[in-house]
Amino acid sequence: MLFSIDEDAGSRIVGWIMPDNPAATPRVAVLVGGELRKAIPATVLRPLLREQGLHETGICGFVVDEHVIPGLAGLTDIELYDETTNIRIYRRRPPSAKADQKLFRLETRVVPQAQLNLPLQDLFHMPFTRLERIPEEAVKSILGIAFTQSIFCTGRVFFRTYEPLLRDRGFKCTVLLRDPFEELAEELLVLRWAVKTPNLAASVLTDVYKPLVDSLAKADLADMAELEIWLGTLSAFERSLIANPMARLLTCRGSDDALDTSAVENALDTLSEMDVVGLAGDEDVWWETQRVVLDLDLPPLPELAWSRQVGELRERVAEWPAAQDLLAVDARIFSDVTAAVGRVDEATDEAAEDGGTGAAESDQHTPA
Repeated sequence: MLFSIDEDAGSRIVGWIMPDNPAATPRVAVLVGGELRKAIPATVLRPLLREQGLHETGICGFVVDEHVIPGLAGLTDIELYDETTNIRIYRRRPPSAKADQKLFRLETRVVPQAQLNLPLQDLFHMPFTRLERIPEEAVKSILGIAFTQSIFCTGRVFFRTYEPLLRDRGFKCTVLLRDPFEELAEELLVLRWAVKTPNLAASVLTDVYKPLVDSLAKADLADMAELEIWLGTLSAFERSLIANPMARLLTCRGSDDALDTSAVENALDTLSEMDVVGLAGDEDVWWETQRVVLDLDLPPLPELAWSRQVGELRERVAEWPAAQDLLAVDARIFSDVTAAVGRVDEATDEAAEDGGTGAAESDQHTPA
């Protein structure tokens, strides 16, 4: 699905949606105050979409005006969604959206840190979360939005797939890295939960993890030790779904790509090109660095959830040979970034003691 908004002239909003099915006529859901007010079909011919073979009829354009929504010009809380995908394609800019920046945060966790998104969703005109659940073409439409300079996006996606577009459209890019063994511990707990409550787990896990859930459902999980045995018996395909996720997100372009022998170096190169890199556990520093680099008046960092169960399991997982093998590349990346951040912190402290911080602060946002 592709989309674009041509204009919002107050009494009319004009745009188009090109559905995945080239024979389908798209429909626009109009929400006011968060409630569905009306759904309308596209009725306007967009000749270029037909001429380029992207849609059979070219009837992809729509107009939302006073006839569709009486009093449209005076509404401040109107939103438009593609009815088929339920992707928000437009909303009128709320008063709280004061940021005139484009920000992308690469999510590295299977369970997203939604708390980090909440302050930014009000600060930006067009916020988009969980990009991993949105088709690639739709994500590209989101990143290519032209009607506003205030966009926030986040998702657990393959960064290299979108990096050229992110750079071309002027996005600042940020990531908060997590200890790989802690991430694996949480993944294992989530997978075990998914076996017990598959319907609820669908809200957290994407379909990519279904083979792992099915495999774990066949295992004997009388205690945590059985998880180590299960990890050691995974097939090559199942291993690929859980091995070195950090490296894959930073260096691969899709789920079928395999890590090459220079994955560590490539991942560090990717991180060095990002605008802000932080480490879980030092979220305050990461949040403050974003404020400085983006020159944004960010709200306070929200309180972040921490699971004692994950922390305890992490200590056990880090000692499992099977886990060490699965995370060998990620462990090296995380170790190198941690060391680099430590060197920057030392340089910053020394500069502060000497009465000058310029050189140290200039490199504080990069991992190398």
